[in-house]
Amino acid sequence: MLVGRECELRRLAEVTAGVRQGRSHALVLRGPAGVGKSALLQHLADHAGPGVRVLSTVGVESEAELPFAALHQLLRPLLGAADALPPPQSAALRSAFGMDTAPADRFLVALAALTLLSEASRAEPLILLVDDAHWLDSPSADALLFVARRLGAEGVAVVFAVRDGSQPFPAPGVPDLRLSPLEADAARSLLTHLLPEAAPAVRERLLREAGGNPLALVELSAALSPEQLGGAAALPDELPLTERLQRLFRCRATSLLAEPGNALLLTAAEGDGDLAVIVRAAGDTERALHELSAAATAGLVSLDPERVRFRHPLVRSAVYQGAPLSERRAAHLALADALGEGDDRHVWHLAAAAVGPDDRVAHLLAEMAGRSRRSGGVATATKALRRAAALVSTPRDRARLLVDAAECAWKAAETAQAEALLNEAEPLSDVPALRARLVQVRGAIAHASGDPAVACLILLEGARLVQEDDPRLACETLVMAARSAWVADDPARLAEIAGLLARLPAVTPDVRDRFVAHFRYLAGLSGHAAPDARHDGTALEAHGGGPEGKTGADGKDVPVIWLSGTDPRPWVWPPTFLPYLLHATEPLRDAHQHAVDTLRRNGAIGSLPMSLAPLVALQLVTGPWPTATANGTEALSLALETGQLGAASHLRAMLAWLAAAQGDGDRCHELARESLEISTPRRIASAIALAHWAQGLNALAEGQPLNAVKLLAEVCSPEGGAGHFMLRWIVLPDFVEACVRAGEPERAHHVLTDRDPLHPVPANHPQLRSGWHRSRALLATGEEAEDLFLAALADTGLSPFETGRTHLLYGEWLRRHRRIKPAREQLHLAEAQLDSVGALPWAELARAELRAAGGRSTQGPSTAAVPMGGEQRLTARELQVMRLAAQGLSNGEIAARLFLSPRTVGYHLYKIFPKLGVTSRSQLYGRSSG
Repeated sequence: MLVGRECELRRLAEVTAGVRQGRSHALVLRGPAGVGKSALLQHLADHAGPGVRVLSTVGVESEAELPFAALHQLLRPLLGAADALPPPQSAALRSAFGMDTAPADRFLVALAALTLLSEASRAEPLILLVDDAHWLDSPSADALLFVARRLGAEGVAVVFAVRDGSQPFPAPGVPDLRLSPLEADAARSLLTHLLPEAAPAVRERLLREAGGNPLALVELSAALSPEQLGGAAALPDELPLTERLQRLFRCRATSLLAEPGNALLLTAAEGDGDLAVIVRAAGDTERALHELSAAATAGLVSLDPERVRFRHPLVRSAVYQGAPLSERRAAHLALADALGEGDDRHVWHLAAAAVGPDDRVAHLLAEMAGRSRRSGGVATATKALRRAAALVSTPRDRARLLVDAAECAWKAAETAQAEALLNEAEPLSDVPALRARLVQVRGAIAHASGDPAVACLILLEGARLVQEDDPRLACETLVMAARSAWVADDPARLAEIAGLLARLPAVTPDVRDRFVAHFRYLAGLSGHAAPDARHDGTALEAHGGGPEGKTGADGKDVPVIWLSGTDPRPWVWPPTFLPYLLHATEPLRDAHQHAVDTLRRNGAIGSLPMSLAPLVALQLVTGPWPTATANGTEALSLALETGQLGAASHLRAMLAWLAAAQGDGDRCHELARESLEISTPRRIASAIALAHWAQGLNALAEGQPLNAVKLLAEVCSPEGGAGHFMLRWIVLPDFVEACVRAGEPERAHHVLTDRDPLHPVPANHPQLRSGWHRSRALLATGEEAEDLFLAALADTGLSPFETGRTHLLYGEWLRRHRRIKPAREQLHLAEAQLDSVGALPWAELARAELRAAGGRSTQGPSTAAVPMGGEQRLTARELQVMRLAAQGLSNGEIAARLFLSPRTVGYHLYKIFPKLGVTSRSQLYGRSSG
């Protein structure tokens, strides 16, 4: 009987009605123990009605270390269809569920679960019920939340139940429904139903003691004797509710715990409810079944031919904690023996029974951790390694296991636990290689947590420890340090890293030397160079530092080499984001796209934010901007979902820049503000600078040059608070333009003369060189100004947006000097170029200048930035789906690439066709460029 839950029942009725109509839902029920969450789940199952299939799973505390245990329980009825999944997904499920020994990527497993559920819902709507979700094993929780966040039009509902005060169960993006204690009238109605003959004083006492908790009302009512109910005997003294319930359950189990076989304690220790294992551990089948039947009669457990489960977690807790340590240890040993070697549960029970150093059990735990890591269970591996470290006998082995555990904890996004493990391991780490691994993990944590300067110092220390004995590890660590130096705006440190790399033993010397040149090139933007670098720029070109000489013997750029292969590792790529604005070549863009596609095929969703971000940066320059926006939006969602705040701050800033360039000022301000909220307190200098650039560009687009000067000076001026050694060069043309339009050319002169015009970097790079010439042209007069404009337009392969703006500024200059015909020519070029990329504010400015010059627009505002007959009407997700469909991919293949269900892809196509004015997939062919 569900009393006082009318609002909750209406919400669940909406869920059932929705799945029947093909809509998907996700919901988390939250509330204290005993408030009625499980009862609501049972009601939902009982009232789903004909034609709706209900699948359920329960989080079990003792199974929290077993990767994918809960997911397997949920999907077991559907596994017959798993072979029909795309082969990588089918293989991932087999590995996750122990049917294959190959490693399983946890995100590919999640995608497989989504696809399997989507396909099953074609036959009938599905409702998935997940009780005690706070005790789910981490891989299962991640997979089910992945599914919940990506449901759309499948007719699938996922409802979680989570107890307050237990293990955390964060579910961003999934709506919550909080259950409070029953109102007084509802509690009184329930108690009257339970105890119609109880004395009024007893009823009032129980209502007061229970505090509106339905479980407390039910259990206290069942525990009272007839004399107590009638008021003839006194009620127990008042106790805190949770303690009282545990004591109550323990009291009801006391007689059963006294039985010789103690089957109830074995059930509590076993945790999974596997009746066969419990009976084997008890040693006497008949006696064990008799004890468990008595427990079922007493209302403590439910019993069927395969499973025995406690009616409430507090019952299990009371039984287990109420037994002496010696009896609990004996129970775990009996269970380990019953399970036998080869079962991970055997190892966990041995570990639970260990009371001192035990190298054999520690070794078994470490082996199990390795299996868990290969199957995507890094959280489980963390627990196993931590327990192994506690059992091992030597300090060095303990340190090694603690570092391994810290690395797993970091990958599982358990940063605080990872740092605690590293702190514990540090005084025991007396071997250079081990200490280098420790500081590498610590540096990675510092970088991810938003302290790039500290991360760089830590990683440099680690590289120096192994530069002689393990140059490969040293090289990898130095590349990680370079990323941190870039983000922290520390070109001197970047030059130092280049020098250290140059002195490493020649392991893969070609790649090493290209990294040396790449880092020297970046450091040179502020005048820094490695100790042994030449200062005339030729050293940079020799190994790929400059654009005219940036390829080696095999013709590949440094980043292209690092992106190659079947297993991209974006966390050790060279410094990302803005370096690619200077090397924005189509081969580099294609290499990044290949890496992203490979990671998608591998299901490596956790690596996608850091691999999509540099692709977005490239597309800011090369275009197309709609694709850049779609990629950036997806990457931002994934970064926030996986806790990658550094990537999120850069992605928001780049999306803000795109919004500014396309004339969406409100969106620009919102994204820039959100980016700065992350980057400012964490001192993520490159993201801070990029967000200010976006805001300054937006001010220019809105005709507010004074505001643009103020914002861009923060990046370009030596005294600015948002400077970055590389962005200063890239933002400089915008700052100069803002100063000139604001009537403050002297401010631009001051900043421009602070840059050495003979510096090899702008002289040797087309993108910077063009911007440099344009900036000087705006401040020059007469023939010198025209020569500089022409020089700015002389290079090829530049950003279409920047080229269009140079044509616009040159056309304005020509019109002011009454050279109307060449002015019109430049303004027509500007209009066409700016329209082609979707830069609405600048295209409109070009049209206004054309009218002032007596010319006529060839485009017109109505056609501006509407490529391919309406693609700008598509959402970011619809654009991604359309482009993949235009390449001939099936719904299933698109779903695998975008981590959606095939039915959601179909839903997006249903919305795309009328927006584009097409009626079939074949009409999409040819729209997939970019």
